[in-house]
Amino acid sequence: MEPIPLAKPDLGPDEEAEVLSVLRTGRLALGPRTLDFERGFADHTGHAWAAAVSSGTAGLHLAVRAAGIGPEDCVVTQSFSFIASANCIRYEGGEPVFLDVDPSTLSLSPDLLAAYLDGCKEDRGGLRDPVTGRRVAAVLPVDVFGHPADWNAILDVARRWELPVVADSCEAVGSRFQRPDGSWVHTGTGAQAAVYAFYPNKQITTGEGGMVVGDDPDVEERVRSMRNQGRRTGDPWLRHTRLGFNYRIDELSAALGVAQLRRIDEILARRGLVAAWYDQALEGIPELAVPGGAEWADPAWFVYFLRVDPGVDRDRLVEHLNARGVESKAYFEPAIHRQPPYASRDDLVPFPLAETEAASSRIMIVPFYSTMTQEQVERVASTLREGIPLARRPA
Repeated sequence: MEPIPLAKPDLGPDEEAEVLSVLRTGRLALGPRTLDFERGFADHTGHAWAAAVSSGTAGLHLAVRAAGIGPEDCVVTQSFSFIASANCIRYEGGEPVFLDVDPSTLSLSPDLLAAYLDGCKEDRGGLRDPVTGRRVAAVLPVDVFGHPADWNAILDVARRWELPVVADSCEAVGSRFQRPDGSWVHTGTGAQAAVYAFYPNKQITTGEGGMVVGDDPDVEERVRSMRNQGRRTGDPWLRHTRLGFNYRIDELSAALGVAQLRRIDEILARRGLVAAWYDQALEGIPELAVPGGAEWADPAWFVYFLRVDPGVDRDRLVEHLNARGVESKAYFEPAIHRQPPYASRDDLVPFPLAETEAASSRIMIVPFYSTMTQEQVERVASTLREGIPLARRPA
């Protein structure tokens, strides 16, 4: 039987035509397709500007650097995430402070954020971590699996302490949340900068690539300069105003993004249909909890994830699916605070991470992509039903 992959990009004639058109021009970098992609993405997300970069990780690094994070600083974030959301802080010499997640969103708990900041020491108008003495410089929540963080509450807490917010929305292209006034906006709206990613398993893809979006022109200037070796607009070719990086996106990737962006509504709708098929196919299996979503959230799922009952060995269930040609993985396991670069630092974890640990030990993902068929979804569901008794823990 044909294996079912975990993810698969949705590419067609439009994407092929856009890429070929760039190849025929011979201009493969710093060209018009990058500008087209940026303008289109800014319009799509409702931001004043968008700056395309080589990856979501590069975008996070630039956003953290633009926020002024340095070696004496710490940034409040979460451990239940892909490791790049913490690494980007260390790139600038800072340290993450890992707080627990809200079990309903799997993102940074606003209540714990408020409790942590209330317990910090005020010093010269700022906040200091009570254990390390580092300056608390920013907050970095993550839109896990495409479900928006509780942005209204998080932004309220951050504003109270005048802390900049960097949004890791790398998994949330197309996801929205509802503001108190009833309007719907894209994830990360209200943050100093939000970062999206376009790896091949994301909602739309450029192969590798990412986008930093925002509304502050000063942040835009720093991001655009730093991604291009530190050149500012108007600088001669070999003039570099500040320290920068080669984080540019290439024209071929941008062209792919232009085509994907034209089809984004179609792609997201199809992914929503596949998620609905899963919800229906897995109904009535008490050992598996399907994603769901908050009333104020309109998630565009990055993956279709399941919370496995503690009475079932999640890892054995994953092995069962993989052995039968249904690709599956545990996510995020281990969580960042248990990864080797961070595991020896107790000072990075001021409070217990009970929800993080529970999610890391119980969540798995199954095949999910826009071109998936209902028959494939039924096969995944059938394989799950078959595997649960085999993976059940002894009483």
